[in-house]
Amino acid sequence: MRNACSTSVMRMLAAAAVLATPLAAASAETATPGITDTEIKIGGICPSTGPIASFVTICAMQDAYFKSVNERDGGVMMSDGKRRKIAYTYYDDGYSPPRTVEQARRLVERDQVALVIGPLGSATGLAIRDYLNKRGVPQLSVGSGLSAFSVDLEKYPWTVGWQPSYTTEGSIYAEFVKSKKADAKVAVLYQNDDFGKELLNAFKNASAGSGVQIVEAQSYEVTSPTVDSQVSNLAATNADFLLVFAVPKFTAQTLRKIQDLSWRPQVIVSNISASKKTVMEPAGADASEGVYSVVSLMDPTTSDYASSKDMQVYREIGTKFASPGLNLDDPMTMYGFGQGQTMVAVLEKAKAPTREAIMDAARHLCGVPIMGVVPGVKVCVDGKQDPFYVESMQVVRYSKGNWQPQGSIITKYEGKTPQIAK
Repeated sequence: MRNACSTSVMRMLAAAAVLATPLAAASAETATPGITDTEIKIGGICPSTGPIASFVTICAMQDAYFKSVNERDGGVMMSDGKRRKIAYTYYDDGYSPPRTVEQARRLVERDQVALVIGPLGSATGLAIRDYLNKRGVPQLSVGSGLSAFSVDLEKYPWTVGWQPSYTTEGSIYAEFVKSKKADAKVAVLYQNDDFGKELLNAFKNASAGSGVQIVEAQSYEVTSPTVDSQVSNLAATNADFLLVFAVPKFTAQTLRKIQDLSWRPQVIVSNISASKKTVMEPAGADASEGVYSVVSLMDPTTSDYASSKDMQVYREIGTKFASPGLNLDDPMTMYGFGQGQTMVAVLEKAKAPTREAIMDAARHLCGVPIMGVVPGVKVCVDGKQDPFYVESMQVVRYSKGNWQPQGSIITKYEGKTPQIAK
């Protein structure tokens, strides 16, 4: 009898072990990659080589902010009561979509990150959007104002942008031009990709039916050595305004080239080129004087915010945790600062340590103070109802070596980002 009982017990234990094995395996398989009880892995992609290599400062500042949270708080406290250190890894893609794809695969398949921030750029962000969405990997704070990153919720539920939409930015430029000259003739230089085209289309849409007329639009490729010929062609129009929808390198070239010509239009440059250090100073004082743009973040080079708590914290963190490519005088660094804070707020709000919960939190975040935004600009996103984080902007004018605010914050697009039919 004892032998029979013993044999029976052994069989039951063996059966239990067989059942437990697949259950344990299933539990391991359903665990979110990149998230343990003590750590969360985040991946980033920024160019540290190529035509906009200076934009690596965005990832460098995100890295600095995450390190500051790890040191100050021991990591981020999530809803399950566990504090996790942020392990952030970012790679260079040279602002080249094929390389962006390689780096995204590296982060997801080799590094096993829980989510990806970025990358920087419209074409690069689009290049990995399908891949990340098919794998259910959150693609947060895409470094582009392309509206598609935020509005295509049904087709791409795992992707969301952060900065103001190009449709908002382009619409503001149209209103500005109309306010200055009702029958203005406008020339446009734009990057031949979704970034440049959406700004151009937004301007066209917002100025339709007015006396404002685009008399010539010239495009350039990001691989082009210069835009001198395009600027010369635009100068032949003798337009009243020149819109420069270009990255910093080509914006600076444009401003310098105009100085070689007799044409003196009123120049407006895109938000990503509203930089004293990477555009205005390289272009020269005469070429930069009187240029307009729009911003939503504090300019770290002006005295307006130098004594503010936001700027003091920004510089303290950036100085203490500096890494190659970090430039605290570049306004793009402030984007990294804002995105880093937003990422931590999302992790704190997520109802569970899973990709699904993190994505839901990233789609519904309001009322969280973000240091570095221009006073009067808020960071708020609310699912389909309001899929854009930042929608208000400030018109600025470059004069005597500084960007100076012009008028009040433009808040009319808050919760109402313009949608341009394709």
